[in-house]
Amino acid sequence: MNLETEIIKAIDYSDNEEYQMAIDICTGLIKSNSNYDRAYFERAMAYLNLNKDNLAINDFKKLLQLNPEYPGAKDWYSRTLSGLSDFKSSADMKLSELRDNPDGEYGMGISPQSWAECAETYYKAGEVKKAEEILNEYFNEKIKKVDKYLSYETAPRRILTKVFIDTGRFQHALEESTKTMISVHKIPVDYELFIESLILNGKIESATNEIDSYVENVQGGYENDNIIRLKSLIEK
Repeated sequence: MNLETEIIKAIDYSDNEEYQMAIDICTGLIKSNSNYDRAYFERAMAYLNLNKDNLAINDFKKLLQLNPEYPGAKDWYSRTLSGLSDFKSSADMKLSELRDNPDGEYGMGISPQSWAECAETYYKAGEVKKAEEILNEYFNEKIKKVDKYLSYETAPRRILTKVFIDTGRFQHALEESTKTMISVHKIPVDYELFIESLILNGKIESATNEIDSYVENVQGGYENDNIIRLKSLIEK
C-alpha cells in the first residue's frame, strides 16, 4: 500500500464532501501503519465535518503524540475543544501553539487575532487573570512586531475592553476603547464597545453623539440590537 497515494485519495473524498469514504481510507492506513500522522489529521478533519467532534479529539491527541509540530494540528485541536466547551484545555493548547511559533504560524508574522482568541478563551474558562496576562504579554512584547495582520490589530484591545466592562473596571474600559478608536482598522463592535464605555463612565452626551454618528456614518441608518440596548442604557 502506497501511503501517499491513499492519503491523497482520502483528501479528494473530503474535498468532494464524501467524508465517510475519507474516514474509511484513513482508518485502513492507520491499521497498516499506526504511526502515520497524516492519516490521523485527515481523519480528524473528516470527523469534524460529520460533527463527530469527540472522535476528532481522539485523533488530534494521537497525532500530537506522534508529531507535536504537525502543521495546523494544535489550532484545530484547540478549536474543537472550544466547540465542546472545554475552554481551559482549548486555551492551553492555543497558548502552546503561540509559544511554539513566536513569529507566527509558518513564520508568517504575529497575528493579533490569535492572541485575542487565546485570551478570550481563557476568559470563557473563568481565568480572568490569565486572560489579562496573555493580553499584557501581547501589548508588551508582540504588538510592535505586528506587520502582516494589521487589519486585525484591534482584536486584543477589544477583548481587554470586554474584560474590563464585565469586571466593572469602566475607566480602564474607556481608556482601552479610546485607543481602539484611533485605528483605521476598527470594526463596528469596536464603536459599540467605545459607546458602552462612555455610558458606563457617565459620559451620556458624548455617547449619544457617538451613537448618532455611528448609526448614520457606519451603519447606514440601521440600528442593530446592540445599539437599541445601548440607547436603553442611556434612558435609564
